[in-house]
Amino acid sequence: MAKERKKTVASLQELADLAGVSRATASRALNDNPMISEKTRARVQALAAEHSFSINRQARAFRLRRSNLIAVVFMLDVKSDQHMSDPFFLEMLGGIADALAERDYDLLLTHAPVTDVLGLRNGRAFQQADGIIFIGQGEQHDALNELTEEDTPFVVWGGPVGEKRYILVGGDNHGGGHAATRHLLDAGRRRIAFFGNTRNPEIAARHAGYAAALAERGLEPDPELTVDVPFDMPHARDVTSRLLETARQFDGVVCASDVIALAAISTFAALGVRVPDDIAVVGYDDVALASYSSPALTTVRQNIRWAGRVLVESVLGLVNGDDVTDTQLQSELVVRDSSMRRTGGSAPE
Repeated sequence: MAKERKKTVASLQELADLAGVSRATASRALNDNPMISEKTRARVQALAAEHSFSINRQARAFRLRRSNLIAVVFMLDVKSDQHMSDPFFLEMLGGIADALAERDYDLLLTHAPVTDVLGLRNGRAFQQADGIIFIGQGEQHDALNELTEEDTPFVVWGGPVGEKRYILVGGDNHGGGHAATRHLLDAGRRRIAFFGNTRNPEIAARHAGYAAALAERGLEPDPELTVDVPFDMPHARDVTSRLLETARQFDGVVCASDVIALAAISTFAALGVRVPDDIAVVGYDDVALASYSSPALTTVRQNIRWAGRVLVESVLGLVNGDDVTDTQLQSELVVRDSSMRRTGGSAPE
């Protein structure tokens, strides 16, 4: 009896269904993309050979023509009405733009508030760009994971989260939050608040560092002093004002961003609270304005412009098929006037 001939697979989708993977995974496996495990690549390629499937190389070459265009998507905080005018975004964009220009790449900017990142799949970012840089994860980690099934490679500026399938570039958020809090403790502060949205993975890591530094001194975070303060300055001022009206006592505050810290200092001054005498303030990011505030802002420096360059190197590595891994950049505490020790203040424990 003649040996039964295997059915020919006519499309990439048929091959993907046969292998039990997505169409994008099958495509990457056939092209030896390192984003796909060696085991999966071997299985898909074996099935392709077994069922006489071959890629239309001419069509593939047309689809994969380089546009020399990288899209940048700023994941603005919709709930706090965050804007592109945020100094962090502007400095990050400058670093990215400079690095792309040096490599003869153009930049496509998507900066409208993103309520559902999956909606970008049919937009210009995924259809025209060679790769995408997402600035921030917001609360859309699961959606970003789903986007790894698309053909367009991307990297994300953000914080580590469980079951992540995308390439991440970010700062040492836990270490930065820890250093900021330890500095305030060393300056004699004991009732230390935390301002920031801990649903954001980066901010959650900073808060974890804050809590760890308190625990090392035998202190527990007061849940009433962990306050969801938005990144938008007018909203941050409103929230800070309401907190002071509750008469909750605190003598230091770690802020999740410099914008929040500057809004807090402005609010304190308007209400007659002296910084740093009554409340010491530490920000995060070290944007250009931080050293020009009054008093000058103590903050955690992330070297934002350099981070932009690392993001560009990572996404272009993926575009070129290189083996790209996560990158964590070091954070550095920059001490200025907003957190100085009280005159005659208590010594650290």
